[in-house]
Amino acid sequence: MTGISPSLPPMPAGRAPARQRRSALRRLLAQRELLLVALTLAVFLVTFAVNSGFGTSGNISFLLADAMPLAILAVGQSIVCIVRGIDLSVASILGVAAVSTGFLAQDHNASVWLMLPLALAIGVCLGLINGLFVVLARIPPIIVTLGTLIVYQGVQLLICGSRTVVTVPTFYITLGNRNLFSDIPYMLVPGLLVTVLMAILLRRTSWGRSLYAVGSNADAAFRAGIRVNAVLLSAYAVCGMLAGLGGLAFLVHYDSANGQSGIETNIQLWSIAAALIGGTTLTGGKGGVVGSFIAALFLEVTIEAVIVLGVPQVWDSAAVGILLLAAILVDRYQSSGTSLRQLLAATLARGAQQRPERVTGERR
Repeated sequence: MTGISPSLPPMPAGRAPARQRRSALRRLLAQRELLLVALTLAVFLVTFAVNSGFGTSGNISFLLADAMPLAILAVGQSIVCIVRGIDLSVASILGVAAVSTGFLAQDHNASVWLMLPLALAIGVCLGLINGLFVVLARIPPIIVTLGTLIVYQGVQLLICGSRTVVTVPTFYITLGNRNLFSDIPYMLVPGLLVTVLMAILLRRTSWGRSLYAVGSNADAAFRAGIRVNAVLLSAYAVCGMLAGLGGLAFLVHYDSANGQSGIETNIQLWSIAAALIGGTTLTGGKGGVVGSFIAALFLEVTIEAVIVLGVPQVWDSAAVGILLLAAILVDRYQSSGTSLRQLLAATLARGAQQRPERVTGERR
């Protein structure tokens, strides 16, 4: 052996720049939080250019406050998605917490500071029920939480009866609709605190690392000594707790609650959309809460922009669906080694191959 390695054929001139461009695009898409901030600002500025009223201090404060119930739920949804789960019941947990605390506030003038631990406790209990079914009964999370969505909705209607929360103490209204200073609403404070706290717990604690390990590979996590069932239970408990907090945030912001609160706006689907758009995946082991928080703001600004621009409201859900599909496509693009054009072509090719097989099966 001479020790001289064989020479490799030179790379075509156009291929290296193309690979560099794809690498740069992947790095940009990987910074999901920065990308969402840029998109949110772009939507805001375009809408402001069309209608200057969109950029008033009062409207900015409203947008921030109005997004907080969704943002809090999206943070909790991200925790569950990281462990390869999903929680469709968050809308009903929000509703149960909102009407439970709302009637106490309306009938007994209960302090919001007393209602806070009650809302959190309601959320933890209902979230633990979800987790127990997932862990002990081994039922897929989507089926469990779809069932509990309906059950908890029944509990919410039972609490309400024929009544509605229509009057809450003045301090509730202040927290939900007034500003701490300048254009910063009080509602932004709990949203930021929850997001920062959960981000620290995910990145700096063994509990957070266990969540990612279980979501990536539960069997490997178990062999490494991680108590998988306990981690799963804690994820659903935290998601439920934040849904309960979201219920109290909903109450103070809207000054009312009824048997349809939460479920009537499909906030559970919006929370899933915010989590996925923010970079968390349903396949587990990936994501975070900062992106979900920013995605909730992005959705709020986008939907309000659609209204201001005069687009019919029926297109709101369609817009969110398109954004959700785009987020899923971006995740697949980031995890694959192919270009975006090749990924789209492969997806369309698979669909074309499957259609003749279904037709053949029907003829048989």
